[in-house]
Formats: sequence, C-alpha cells, structure tokens
Amino acid sequence: MSPSLRVVLCTGLFAVSAAPAVLRADEPKVELLWPQGAPEAVGTDDADKPTLTIWAPPADKANGCALVICPGGGYGHLAVDHEGKQIAEWANSLGITAFMLKYRIAPRYKHPAPLQDAQRAIRTVRARAGDWKVDPKRVGIMGFSAGGHLTSTAATHFDDGKADAADPIEKVSCRPDFVVLCYPVISLNTSYVHQGSKNNLLGKEPDPKLVENLSNDLQVTEKTPPTFLFHTNEDSGVVPENSVLFYMALRKAKVPAALHIYEKGPHGVGLAQKIPGLATWPGLLASWMGGRGLLDKPKLVADRPETITDPDFAVQGEYAGDIQTDGEGRKLGVQVIARGNGKFTAVGYVGGLPGDGWQGPKKYESEGTSSNGVTTFGVVEIAGATIKDGLFTITTVGGKVMGKLNKVSRQSPSLGAKPPSGAIVLFDGGSVNEWDGARLTSDGLLIPQATSKKKFQSGTLHLEFRTPYMPQDAGQGRGNSGCYLQGRYEVQILDSFGLEGKDNECGGIYSVKNPALNMCFPPLVWQTYDIDFTAAKYDDAGALTKNARITVRHNGVAVHDDVELPNRKTTAAPVEVGRDPGPIYLQDHGNPVRFRNIWFVEAK
Repeated sequence: MSPSLRVVLCTGLFAVSAAPAVLRADEPKVELLWPQGAPEAVGTDDADKPTLTIWAPPADKANGCALVICPGGGYGHLAVDHEGKQIAEWANSLGITAFMLKYRIAPRYKHPAPLQDAQRAIRTVRARAGDWKVDPKRVGIMGFSAGGHLTSTAATHFDDGKADAADPIEKVSCRPDFVVLCYPVISLNTSYVHQGSKNNLLGKEPDPKLVENLSNDLQVTEKTPPTFLFHTNEDSGVVPENSVLFYMALRKAKVPAALHIYEKGPHGVGLAQKIPGLATWPGLLASWMGGRGLLDKPKLVADRPETITDPDFAVQGEYAGDIQTDGEGRKLGVQVIARGNGKFTAVGYVGGLPGDGWQGPKKYESEGTSSNGVTTFGVVEIAGATIKDGLFTITTVGGKVMGKLNKVSRQSPSLGAKPPSGAIVLFDGGSVNEWDGARLTSDGLLIPQATSKKKFQSGTLHLEFRTPYMPQDAGQGRGNSGCYLQGRYEVQILDSFGLEGKDNECGGIYSVKNPALNMCFPPLVWQTYDIDFTAAKYDDAGALTKNARITVRHNGVAVHDDVELPNRKTTAAPVEVGRDPGPIYLQDHGNPVRFRNIWFVEAK
C-alpha cells in the first residue's frame, strides 16, 4: 500500500460513523511486565511495577489482532480511563485484543524506563501470542499525547530480539507491526515541543544528543511500521505540527501512512464521542486497519494437538481396511486431508497406504464436506464414501456397502531412537546450547531458525519433527521448514500429507530430486528423518574429486537411496559448497514446525 495523505479539515461532512457500539468482554486481567522486577526499579511500590491490563474480546468476535495502548499524561500521570479503558473496550468491539500499558513515569522515572516498558510490552504480547490467542504478526501499538511520543519512540527504536538474552521474552522482536498516533508529542527539539512532557521524560537540562535521538520525526526509516495519525487544528496543548512532522518523515521514507487533521476539537479528546465531526476518527481508524487486513479473522495454525477444537482435525488422517470389488477383496488405504471450514480431500491407494502396501502409481481423489458430524465424499468411478465416528464407509452408487476402513495412527519405527555410543547429541529437550538462533517452546521442543554450533563431514543424522495443523493453507505455505546437511543440501520439511511427492515437498531433496515415495504423515504426528550423508571429496589442491551422496529414510522408508548430489548448494542454503565441514541448519519459514531428539554419528 502506498503512503496516502489524508489531511481532513472536518466540518461534519464525513459519512463514516464513530466507533461501533462497545461489546462487553470478560473482566480485564492485570499482569506484571517484569515478574522479577523491572530494570533499574527504584522501589517496590505499584509505581515501580509496570503492568499490562488485558481486555479480551468475545471469543466469537476475536480476530487475532493485538493492540498495546499507551495512555497520555505528559509522562507525569496516566489517563487510564478515556485514553485507556475506553479505548480498550472500543478495540474489543472490533475483535481486537487490547493491552493497556501502565508504564513508569516521573518523578520516579525518566528515560529510558518508559521505552523499556513499551518494548517489553510488545515482546510479551508477541512471545505469549498463543496464550492470548493473538497473531504475533499483528501486534500494534497506540498512544495518546505523551503516550503518543512513547508510541512513536517504540516505532523508531526497536530490535529483532536479543539472541543472547537468558529471558526468552527478550529474545523476541519489539518492532510493532502497525502504529496509531493520537494527537502525539513527537518533536523535542523544535518550537512545537510540549515542554512538560520533555521535562518529565528528560529533565530540565538534557543532553542535546538525547533530545535529538528522541525527536522521533528525525528517527523514521523505511523500517518504521505503517502508521495512522490524527490531530486537531485547535489543539493548543500539543500542536498539530507534531503529527505533520512525523507524517512528512514517513512519506520521505516511503512508509505507508494516513494523517487526519480535524478543524475542531481540543487536546486530550479520547474517543471524542460527543464532539461532532471529530467523533468519526475511530471509524476512520477501523477502515484503515481493515484495509490493511489487520481485522481479518486469522487462519487456523496449531502447533499442539491438545489445543485444537476444530472438528475437522478429528476427521483428517489415515484410514485402512478391506473392500469388496469385482467379486474379490482388496486392501485399501485412504489419506484424508483437512482443507479448512469443513472441506476435505480424500486420496485413495489400492493395496494399502504409502509404505504399507501401495505399489503405485495410480491414486484416486475425491472432495468432501462435513455436516452434522458426517463427512461425505463425491463419487469416484462407481463408489462414494462417508466418515462418521472414525469409520470410513465406502458404498456403491446403489448404496451397497463395499467396505469399512478404520482410522489408523502409524508411527515411524525409529521414533524415539536413542543415540548410540559415540553419537553427538544436538538436542534432547534439555537446552539449545548446541545451537545458534534456536529457542525452546514451553514444553521443551526446539523452534527454528537454528544452526548447530558443531560442523560435520560424513555421518548419520537422526531428527524428529512435527508439522503444524494449518488446514486453510496449501503448498509451500503449509508447515514449511527444511533440514540442511552441512548447511548446503536441503531435505525439505513440509506438510505434504497426501500430496504428489515432489522435490519441494516433504522428503524431497530441494531442487534436486523427488522422493521415491511420499511418506509424509498427517500434521501434528511426529515424524523422523534418518539420513546417511557422505561429504564431497577434494584433493590436496582443493579440486573436487567426488560429489556428496545421501540416503534418506523418511518414517523408516528409504525415499532416497545413495543419491549423488550436484556440486552446488540447494536453493536458499546458507553455506556454499566446499571442502570444509558445515552445520546442521533447520530453516524457519514462519510456520511452527517443531523438533526433538536430534543426534549425529560421525563416520569413522
């Protein structure tokens, strides 16, 4: 979306209404930002303990968007009602989960304490997105007056996370995904300054370099998030030139932005519901957010089976049994793929499931839908099918039952394999000390992006992985990751359950070779790779004499048998081909693929 100037001298001409009627949500919950104590705290009173007050929208209205709210008050008090609670309830009416920030203020605190609190708030919401059922890629921040200055500071002073931090929350990015500035303080070094806010934040004789650093119109870059601003022409408390300066900087940096300046209205109006014309600003903000997709219902993404309430999850999976056709019995396997919102694809295999009787190449596909606890599939050749209570029933067009298949749960024969004597254990659930960039889930699973600290030549890798349940996604957008030998050669990881079996699907050597068989299990079922890798050979002069070779067993089945790899890295590999050893690299594509039980046995 390109930046757009929307400076409005309001005279009541807007057709857009004010905020929608506020819906009552559950009682708000209050949580400490720093349970072990805030950095540089000067005491243990409430004023020394920044908090988030959380207003969750009704579950049927929640859309996954999260908004951290910074009330104003000149950095000397906090207007927690009309610039906090009322704003949070308005946000709930749009399906947004609201987090009002009580940040540290003068006289006890000056910079950097308020910024530390704002950054921590964004990190916390993103790190605990699963707890609050919000999208970690739709975490915004909104501020009023001096809270707008804090918000603009968070929008221009951020990091991608502190990789060496002991606290897992500090490892998470504090960059907001979008920004809302309401009659904000912006400049601290021009005649437009709000002197009270400046004095409370920095003192009466601050370092000029710090003043410049916190004049946030001077700190905008192309990485500053998309921003919505509103102000009034009559505001004499914080003059509207503050918003104009920030907007001009956003425009120069080519950051998407919208600015609204109303003719009438004083400073500190909040929702302005009783001020004609100005009362339209919440509706304009809602339209801006909707246009950016921030209010869309999120797609279902689940990384743990115990958290899923979607009834489609119980239907998807593998079914096997015998059917009668042409007067004889035949073994049949079916893989049922959830497509979201009660839609499915069934893939049938005469002889049994892949790796358990199917000889290929012919498969049968049919689309299905669920209604009232029954999933019905269309006719393929002369038969159709239904699923109810875990039983896949196949009938002829005339209604004769040909067979009933039971749902099965297959397990890789090497699942849980213990590392043999001499193996190098890279991950056993205890810590990620053997990896750079890796993080742990709360239940002890490894989160990519991760690069092993140790580098390897030839040997055998055992790795266990689990793809997420993402029924509304497809192709490369569904449970995508990858395992790179020496950081050079990728064995693809993807939720390819029921697909064709291509080089860019699970078990494929990316951009090199399709797997001999698609052995991908359903999402959220633990799977294994057991990979024998022989490194490329070089002579003393550094010339290549033999290419690398690889054997891959996916869930116990050899899908590549001693395949010669070309003298080039696979697509997106981080390490160039060469004679030096390389790491195991687990790729992150933004999908919650999880790993456990990883070890390597070096060749002798």
